[in-house]
Amino acid sequence: MVLLGMPLCIVFFGGAVRGQSISELNSHYSGQTEWDAASGVFTFTSSGTIDFALPEERDGIWFVPAEVQRIVINENVRVTGQFTVRSTMTVEGRDRYTSEMFGTPVRALLHDQGLDSKYGCWTYSTVYGEGNIDVYLKDFTCLNPVGFMFTGKQGARMHLDGVRGIDDRGGGSNHSDGVSAASGTTVRNCYFETGDDCIKVYANITVEDTTIKMVQNCVPIQLGWGSYGNNAEGTFENLTVTGTSGRGTSKGVIVATAGTYAKRITIDGCHVVNPNASLVILNEAGESLDLTIREAHIAVQRFAYALNGPLVSSICGTSEQRNVYDCRTAGLADLARVAGAWLAQDCHGADWCGGGDVDRDGRVDWRDVTTLGLGWLGGE
Repeated sequence: MVLLGMPLCIVFFGGAVRGQSISELNSHYSGQTEWDAASGVFTFTSSGTIDFALPEERDGIWFVPAEVQRIVINENVRVTGQFTVRSTMTVEGRDRYTSEMFGTPVRALLHDQGLDSKYGCWTYSTVYGEGNIDVYLKDFTCLNPVGFMFTGKQGARMHLDGVRGIDDRGGGSNHSDGVSAASGTTVRNCYFETGDDCIKVYANITVEDTTIKMVQNCVPIQLGWGSYGNNAEGTFENLTVTGTSGRGTSKGVIVATAGTYAKRITIDGCHVVNPNASLVILNEAGESLDLTIREAHIAVQRFAYALNGPLVSSICGTSEQRNVYDCRTAGLADLARVAGAWLAQDCHGADWCGGGDVDRDGRVDWRDVTTLGLGWLGGE
């Protein structure tokens, strides 16, 4: 089946069959686009909304055809909609702050209609990959998604670099989970404020130079809601966790919610400061965690809210369970890096403005000085 010389992508969603070629997308997008068939690059050149006029909040999902190898969102462009992909490709912004994929301003949109349980929130992900593919996501912002943010199923791996994932709506049922995908998934130089589980260690995942702010209902590291992903490993380097909120009264940083499995978490270099948080929660007896943290500054309210499963931990070289640890190599050199990059903006990449952007929000300002001060004072 073809449309204007291009094969249709036939997909099934809730029993419906849709083909959404480039021509069809253009006729259902309110902004401007460009298509370069020779290079396989599809560019959103102005802001707009994807609207296929489908029921059950599916109108904004574009099932991207295989001939598209790269989607580009220009700077100062907001695309309201979602992408579902079944072939290896890249989604790339021209500016991590102003190239934006937007979902909805409505809280709990799927939950209140029962669509989360009917279809699963992952099918509404801002970018959803399916099959043995690699999806590369670079330099854009995902704001207030309809469902999850970035999800890979059936072997799909996600590779994030310079991505911001933010839910600023508040509330506890937005389902704005961050990253969940197949083994080999990578997250680098990213910033998250998710209103749900952020990094899901359901398969082997590597996270580097990334900041997670604990807003309402956020769980930075989720080990599982069921018996899957046994022996999965989460490998973290230079992880920053900030904020004063989280999920419920426990506000766990590393949480095993339900199921039977063994997981391993290794963190080399971290700054975790939340005066209301619990570092670890193992809710059920079948949950086992091997936890190693080195080069760390940690200041939380309590080490554990619940330890109903076995935990083997080594934090700063000790198995002692405390709410404060400090074994990082830090001090005046940190302040010097902030001073050297003072008022810098658009900080990202490997060094976050030479290390001056301590809280990894993209700017060097008084918030970085405050973050350093909280670290030196044990979060008080």
